[in-house]
Amino acid sequence: MDLSLRRGLLFFCLWLLVACAPLPRNPSADNLAHMRTLSGVVAGQNVLAGELYMPGDVRVPVGSTLRLRPGTIVYVQPAEGTKIDPEYLSSATELLVRGTLRIEGTARRPVRFIPLSIPEEGEPAWAGITLYDSVGSRIEHAHIEHAETAILTIGSSPEIRGNQLRYNRYGIIAQRASSPLIADNVVEKGEGGIFCWLGSSPQLVGNRVADHVEEGIFVDVSSRPLLQGNQVTGNDLGLVLYDRKLAGDLSGVIGNREDLRLLNLDRGERP
Repeated sequence: MDLSLRRGLLFFCLWLLVACAPLPRNPSADNLAHMRTLSGVVAGQNVLAGELYMPGDVRVPVGSTLRLRPGTIVYVQPAEGTKIDPEYLSSATELLVRGTLRIEGTARRPVRFIPLSIPEEGEPAWAGITLYDSVGSRIEHAHIEHAETAILTIGSSPEIRGNQLRYNRYGIIAQRASSPLIADNVVEKGEGGIFCWLGSSPQLVGNRVADHVEEGIFVDVSSRPLLQGNQVTGNDLGLVLYDRKLAGDLSGVIGNREDLRLLNLDRGERP
């Protein structure tokens, strides 16, 4: 069977399983109306807890901080065509951080982002969290699902620890010279797991990256991650990179259709 067709069938089957799974009960419209709203430009120093309603884009500007305390639940309203002028990266609902984001969940009281509806055919419900030239951010014990990219870092080096990222199109993308610490996360059941792009050097330590339709971990030709103690299993391609010396500890890259694939620019393979 053609590889692209097989991947498409696998992703459809994954979506079908997710669509049929029971979802947490969503709050009523009346309950949402009485929740604190998280939307628009969030300037200054903000510490939020409890149940929050996110009806549209959120932007944390340079010099501002958004802290989400343990046990916080953010109900995300999926919407197309949302934007905060003059700056937005996605037409879907997004949390864009130019300042500092501190998600302060714990193992017993994680911070949850729950979309209020799930689109058909496995499409993402929202864009996810983007850290753009962010300084001092930390995302710990968050549960993020059904996003285009659960966590995207652009020129940012946050600590991303202990999170559960499931059913997202992509779990974590580090790009444009990002150097985040990505440790002890569970990244499962999406299209792709963790990607290192455009000169990024993340530390990937002790993560579980499993059951993706495409790559578990992908490293482009310009990136130099540290890979240590990760469990990469059940993916179509476990670890994809250009330089075998960057593979690091491969003991946990097992049980994928193809555990290690080395790419070669001379063959025209993607950078």
